[in-house]
Amino acid sequence: MFKRVLIGALVSTAFAMPAMAEVSISGSAEMDFFYRTNQANGNGSSTDGAFGQEIAIIVNVDGKDKLDSGDVLKWRLAQKVATDYRYDSFGQREAWIGYQGTWGEARFGNQFSNQYLQLDWPYGAQGVGNLWADFGAQNVQYARAISYFSPSFGGFAFQAQYDLGSGTSDANAYEITANYANGGFRMDAGFSESKNSATMSSEAAVFAGGGNWGRSGQFSNDQKADVIVGDNKARAYNIGAIYKFESGFDLAAGAKRNEWSGDVNDAIHTGNGKTTVDQYLVRAGYTTGKHNMNLGFQRVEDSKTDGVKADDGINVINAQYNYSLSKNSTAFVQVRHHMFDNASNHSVMHGSWQLDGAAGSGKDNATRILVGTWTGF
Repeated sequence: MFKRVLIGALVSTAFAMPAMAEVSISGSAEMDFFYRTNQANGNGSSTDGAFGQEIAIIVNVDGKDKLDSGDVLKWRLAQKVATDYRYDSFGQREAWIGYQGTWGEARFGNQFSNQYLQLDWPYGAQGVGNLWADFGAQNVQYARAISYFSPSFGGFAFQAQYDLGSGTSDANAYEITANYANGGFRMDAGFSESKNSATMSSEAAVFAGGGNWGRSGQFSNDQKADVIVGDNKARAYNIGAIYKFESGFDLAAGAKRNEWSGDVNDAIHTGNGKTTVDQYLVRAGYTTGKHNMNLGFQRVEDSKTDGVKADDGINVINAQYNYSLSKNSTAFVQVRHHMFDNASNHSVMHGSWQLDGAAGSGKDNATRILVGTWTGF
C-alpha cells in the first residue's frame, strides 16, 4: 500500500509542476591518427616526416521554450575539447540566445560565422577544409554577434550577421550569405567584410580576437591592444554548387576570393596596399551501401599585391574513403597531397600548420595520410 501511495503522490506532483523548457544534448567524438611528410622546423625536421594525433569531442547543450505568442525562445551552449589546445572553457565554441517565429530567427551572442560554416561543410568536407575554410580572409566566429536567419522562400533563404566589435565604429564585421535548394541541387553564396582587426592575417579565426576563442579581444586602434596597427580591411567572397544524383554520385564545385588591405600581417604583404588570393575547388563522391569514396582538387592561385603577381600558387589533391560502422559512427582513411609552385613561397600562409606543417620547409610538396573514426550522438 505504501508503494502505491508513494507512486501516486509522485505522479500527482509531476502533473502539478509547471511545464519545463526542453533541453537536449548532442555532439560528436572524432579520433585522428596521421603521418605528415616534409615538416618545417617546429613540426619535425625540415627533411623528415612526423606522426601525430588529434582527439576532438564536441558537446552541444540546446534548450528551447515555446512562448505564449507562439514564437520560440532557444539557446545553445557548446564546447569542443581538442587535443592539448583551444576550447578549454565551456561556451567558447558557442553561447547564444535566439528567438524564432514565422518571421525567421534572430540570435545574440557568441556564434559561428555562417560564411565559415558554408565553406566548412559541405564544400570543405572530406579533408578539403584546411585551405577552403580555415585559410582566407573570412572569419570563423563572432563573439559579439547579432544574426538573422530568414525563413525559406520556395527553397531560397538568406542569413545576415553583424559583430559589434569594440562597441564603436572603429572595428566591426558583417556578412551576408544565401542558399537555394531544390531536389538534389544546392547553391550557396556569401560575402563578408571585417575592418580594423588587431589580428588580421591569412588565418580564419575569431574576429579581432586571434586565438582568443569565445571573445572578440582588442582592436587595431584601441590603445589597450597588445599590438597597435593602422586601419585595415578584409573581404571574402564565395559561391558554390552541389548536385546529388539518385545513382549515388555527387558533384561539388566552388570559387572563393580573399582580399586584405591596409596594415595587416606582414606575411600577407608589406605596406598598405591590397592583396588578393583566388581559390577554386571541385570534388566528386560516390556512395553505395556502407561505402563512400571522394576525390577532390583545389587550386590556390598566385597572390597579387597591388596588382603584382607572386609565384606562390598551390595545387591540392584529396582522397577519402568512409565506411559506415553504424548509423552513428564512421571509419575513414584520408590522403591529402599539396604541390607548391614555389618551394620557398607558399601563398600568404603565415603559419606552418596551415599546410599540414610543411609551410617553410623548403620542399615543393607535402602529404598527410590519416586514419580515424567519427561518431555522433
